[in-house]
Amino acid sequence: MILKIQKVSTRIALLHNVPKKFFKKLEDATSFGDHLFPDWCNPVFKATDLKKKFEAVYNSYKAIKSKNERIQIIKAFENSNQIEKLCDNDPTIEMITIKDLPISVQQPIEDLFFYLYNSATKYPQFTTHVKKTISESIDSFIRHHKIEVCPICGLEGFLNIDGQARLALDHWLCQDIFPFSSVNFNNLIPIGDKCNSRPAKGDENVLVDKTTKNRIIAFYPYKDYKGIDARFTFTEEPSFENEYGKWDFKITPKDSAERDYFESWDSTFNIKSRYDSFVEKNILTMWQNTYKEYIDEHDILNHATDLDSFKNNLKHWKASFMKRKYPGYKAYRSFINYLLNDASDIYLKSLYTNLPRY
Repeated sequence: MILKIQKVSTRIALLHNVPKKFFKKLEDATSFGDHLFPDWCNPVFKATDLKKKFEAVYNSYKAIKSKNERIQIIKAFENSNQIEKLCDNDPTIEMITIKDLPISVQQPIEDLFFYLYNSATKYPQFTTHVKKTISESIDSFIRHHKIEVCPICGLEGFLNIDGQARLALDHWLCQDIFPFSSVNFNNLIPIGDKCNSRPAKGDENVLVDKTTKNRIIAFYPYKDYKGIDARFTFTEEPSFENEYGKWDFKITPKDSAERDYFESWDSTFNIKSRYDSFVEKNILTMWQNTYKEYIDEHDILNHATDLDSFKNNLKHWKASFMKRKYPGYKAYRSFINYLLNDASDIYLKSLYTNLPRY
């Protein structure tokens, strides 16, 4: 909800057509063979174990006597790829996890989709065929959005640099729970490493409440939200006795109708606790040094000698926190807004008169 993001087309998404055709034809198929796959798939993956993985699923599927149980598997594939509708808790789309399927087919399905995501996407002949790698697809995503911060939290850098591990490509519906959507790029979201890891999102099921395990309306990164408001307030301004004062930082949805999505986003990524910690550890303890460095590096600005010049400097400094470039910009801007609009003149005077000069 920090930044609006859109799906960016990538030819790697072609891989999802392989299981899509397979599961569409699976129930009526009388034999396993090339007819269950797109024409391009057969020459591209001929030298791999991909067909063996599909054949294991085929055999375990056909061994199930109950047609209702077999059709439930097909339904699980179809429903698991309705990502946004599942997040909206659409009553027409049943949530079916891998554990809801017959035990005999669970492991072959997990093995197949693990292979599709972890091996097939990287197979040289496939990347040659689609002329794209996952890392290059993430690069395209970054260029399209012109971002250097994680669009989910806005708190961490978002750089996909050669010579280091690539940025995370998150399975929005966790691969361990919903393997059928493993290579669906509607389900694969570039996000920051901290957002992708525990104790933030990790491998949790975003479609259910962490405590009650009941279905909820869930945040979906590619949905078009109105965004959030952030407000910092000193309930008691800093003083000699209390260096950092007493403060509050609130994040709220711009549109109250989006509260369920907001609460899901907040809960999934621990947004409130992470922002509170950022304010405490990165702003309150270090903002004066950051401000002084900014003034020193800009020849058109001078260290403030009165209230007006201090506020003018603050306005310039606030403008430097660009939302697509600066981690924590939302918190910094709301803190500076407090100084500009709500802080007492006495507190502001104490700041500009006591800031040491370089």
